[in-house]
Amino acid sequence: MFYDTSSTARPRRTSLWTIAAQPWQMLANLMLQRQTRTTLSNLSDHHLKDIGISRSDIPHVSRNAARVHFTRFGR
Repeated sequence: MFYDTSSTARPRRTSLWTIAAQPWQMLANLMLQRQTRTTLSNLSDHHLKDIGISRSDIPHVSRNAARVHFTRFGR
């Protein structure tokens, strides 16, 4: 096993803000997935074909929708 012992190998510090925001991020991501799935399901087969997906792709596309990340004070 090899370990990085250089000065650049430092453990990541998790801030209290990051821990507190995780449940809200998860909820926002679930809501985004649901909205994406509903919107795509309402499209016709012709429109889905135009954007390059089929009905069977909708769950996969909705799970991989853009993730929501909360930022602290605009950072």
